[in-house]
Formats: sequence, C-alpha cells, structure tokens
Amino acid sequence: MGVISLVQQMNLKILSAAIAFILLACQQTNLPECTKTDCNCSDFATQEEAQKVLDKFPKDPYGLDRDGNGVACQSLPRAKEKTNAPFQFVEPNPHLKFGNPSDANDKDLNNYLMKKPQYALSYNCDRRIPNWVSWQLNKTWLGSVDRSNDFRPDPGLPQSCYAVTPNDYRRSGYDRGHMTPSGDRTSNKEDNSATFLMTNIIPQSPPNNREVWRELETYSRELVDRGKELYIIAGWEGKQKAIAGKVTVPKYNWKVILILDKPGGKVTKTIGFWIPNDNSVARSDWKDYIVSVDDIERKTGYDFFSSVPKSIQSQIESQVYK
Repeated sequence: MGVISLVQQMNLKILSAAIAFILLACQQTNLPECTKTDCNCSDFATQEEAQKVLDKFPKDPYGLDRDGNGVACQSLPRAKEKTNAPFQFVEPNPHLKFGNPSDANDKDLNNYLMKKPQYALSYNCDRRIPNWVSWQLNKTWLGSVDRSNDFRPDPGLPQSCYAVTPNDYRRSGYDRGHMTPSGDRTSNKEDNSATFLMTNIIPQSPPNNREVWRELETYSRELVDRGKELYIIAGWEGKQKAIAGKVTVPKYNWKVILILDKPGGKVTKTIGFWIPNDNSVARSDWKDYIVSVDDIERKTGYDFFSSVPKSIQSQIESQVYK
C-alpha cells in the first residue's frame, strides 16, 4: 500500500504540473476575446493580430484566410515596427489608411463618419447622400459572388437622420448609383450586400452610371488584376435638384484613386476623375474626364491622401494620369 500511495502522489504531481503548464501557455498566448465565440477581420487592428489567431487555429474556423494562402485578413494594415519616434495614431480601418479627406466625425450630421468592414464614408443627413465613400481594393476583395441587388436603408444612421429608401428613387429618372461598386466586393455575400446600403448610393444619370462610371470601375479592377493595390474615394459636388423632395441630385461626380505597385507596396500614381452627372456624357470615354487630384481638391475643398509624405503627395497629385 505504501508503494501504491507513493505512485499515486507522483501521478498527482505530474498531473498538477501539466495543468499548470497548459494554463500558463494559454495566458502567454493572449488570444483575443472573439476566439471564445466568433472572429472576423473587423475584430483586429492589424494583419499580425489576425495572423496570430490563424496560426493558433490552422484549420481556420473563423474564415480569416479568404484566399487559402495561409495569410489572415490581408486587407488589414500591417503593424508598424517600434521606433523611438513620437507616437502616431494608426487608423485601424484600412479604407482610411491614407486619410480622412473632410475630417468626418461622429458629431457633425452633415459630415458624419461611418466605418464599415467594406468601406468608410462621410454622410450628409441634409443632402441624404454620402459626401464621399472611401475603400481599399486589392485581389482579396474580388471573387465570384453574384450581385445581391438588395438595396435597403442603412440602420447605422443616427435616429435624427432620415434613412433613404430605394423607393425614394422610383420614377425619378436617376439610377441608384454605387460609390463603392458591387463589383469591387465579390469575395463573399456579406461584403457584396453591404454595397447596397443606401448610404453608399447617390442619384446618377443613366449614361454616367451605366457607361462612363462603370468603365472606370472596370479599369480599376484591371489594375488590381495586374497586381496593384488601390485606395479609392468617390463623391460629388454641386446640386441640380432633389428627387422625392428629399435626396440631392449632384451636378458633378468625382473619383480619386491612389495606386500602389503591390499590396502594401510603394505609392506610384494617382487618377483624378471629374464628370458631369447628366445625359451629355452618353457614348463618351472615361479618359475624357481625367484631371489631376489637385484640381479636384481645389473644387471640393477636401484634402486627399494626407497620410502620404508631402513630397510624394505634391508630385503625384499634380500629375494628370496617362
């Protein structure tokens, strides 16, 4: 009995040590709270944080590895190396990585900042359309999901702000024109559906929306197919009238595009695009409306891509894309 008791005591010590080791390992792993329920890319500030979870759970139960290449949430920004430089705030939303052009915030209802996993925007509650919408575009956002076509009010607006409905556009003569295109969010159904929230929509003339604007959208995805990464902002300027007595019809539409040579790579060029929002643009080429980004800044008062070093910014924003 004495020998058996000794063995039992030894086994108990081994078991206790094993439990202590497991608990210590869990503490050291320091996984985020979402791993206890369900994680998605919007739960992380950087790609490295998401990668830590994917490395811990290589079977990817949370679907963080969108294209199956072993890299989690490639759309998220990379963590910056620690230096002795003064602290700088890093915007965790990838769609605002290169700046917030109007300093949109959660106080001003006519410059109301809304951050979504698929894009970010400044909403104008008086005009009932977005001032601008900003989004990242690289291959991780593209796939084969069909267009959801589920236009609907945005429940994320403040209660004091009218939520536009698809019926507000009925028999107006204007298309429900996307800012972030449905075609730029085809990797999964949720991302595609988000582009049909009415806070991402403005009234566009049919020739603009279906022809010239669509051609530039297609060209943007062609650049991505060549390995580029884009940061795009689209908006409007001027008022023609209102439809349904509520929703402003813009006089002009614009778009600015920052081109990186590869995802997370070097800034190379910009595209500026300024187009009348009327039927006069029918059967024209999108290249007819190329301008400099500086020109659009002068017309709108916005400061685009402010996070790009000034020396590079002044060079690429003054050039007209060719």
